[in-house]
Formats: sequence, C-alpha cells, structure tokens
Amino acid sequence: MNVVLPPLKVTAVAPVKFVPLIVTLVPTGPLVGVKPVIVGALTTVNAPLLVAVPPGVVTLNGPVVAPVGTVA
Repeated sequence: MNVVLPPLKVTAVAPVKFVPLIVTLVPTGPLVGVKPVIVGALTTVNAPLLVAVPPGVVTLNGPVVAPVGTVA
C-alpha cells in the first residue's frame, strides 16, 4: 500500500528589519535666542502662600500605637 502525502506548504519569511543607527557626535544645547513660548499668564506660582492659623483651629495628633497583644 502506497501512502500519498500532501505537498508541504511554503510560507514566505519576512525580511529582518534593520535597527536605525542614530549617532550624535557633539552634544548640542539650545539655540541662542530660541526660547519656548509661554501662553496664559504673566507670572507663575510655585506654591500656595502659607497663612497663620489661630490656635483653636489646629488639631495636634501623633502616632497611633496598637494595644499590647495586637498581632499583625
């Protein structure tokens, strides 16, 4: 008895992609006179102002200690 096998399938293989080569010989800084454009406000605020608070409003708190015998 002869067994006939179907022909093998041929799949095209994608070519290998090359990795782009980027070389910087001399590091450069910003161009002279070129500055980013800032739109929106004339001044910037880095942090809110600190304001003194009356002593009756302040609540002091400290570390919370677990009762003796507490297991994590």
